[in-house]
Amino acid sequence: MADRRPGPGRRTLVLAVIAAVVVAFLAGGGVMWWVLGEEDGDVRTHVEVSGGGLVAADSDDAYCDDDDLYSYNDCDTDTDETYEFSYRITNKGDGPANYSVVVNAFDEDGDFIGQTYVGTTHLASGETDSDEGRFNEYSDFEGNHELSDIASVKVAHAERVALAN
Repeated sequence: MADRRPGPGRRTLVLAVIAAVVVAFLAGGGVMWWVLGEEDGDVRTHVEVSGGGLVAADSDDAYCDDDDLYSYNDCDTDTDETYEFSYRITNKGDGPANYSVVVNAFDEDGDFIGQTYVGTTHLASGETDSDEGRFNEYSDFEGNHELSDIASVKVAHAERVALAN
């Protein structure tokens, strides 16, 4: 009577086919989770930036007192300049979240100048937070660019971190 048990070569083939099916199933499930499980899509759509302009203000006017006994000059004669813009963050997710946003500045030719960061914490689902963002004299700019070179701002990156509460 012939032995019907598979030999070592056949057993390896059967195990390889089973392993390939399991790997394909797991990979397909991972891809499906990645595609369907992404509830927020592009988080940059949760953020709007608008307006923007160079704002100059006199600094230290309240503390300017050159008529006192001290020999140093209390008055700062330079103006404080900032480039201010408005931003709105709307939580379009299912629960409360923190948002971190990178805003890039561009010159009139559309060339990148620099970036700043804005954000909000514990924003409830469906709620909106708005505020002013700014670039100032301490911002790091590319090349020889200055605050006055900023012509527009745009959201470069946004990250939403869901909270457990």
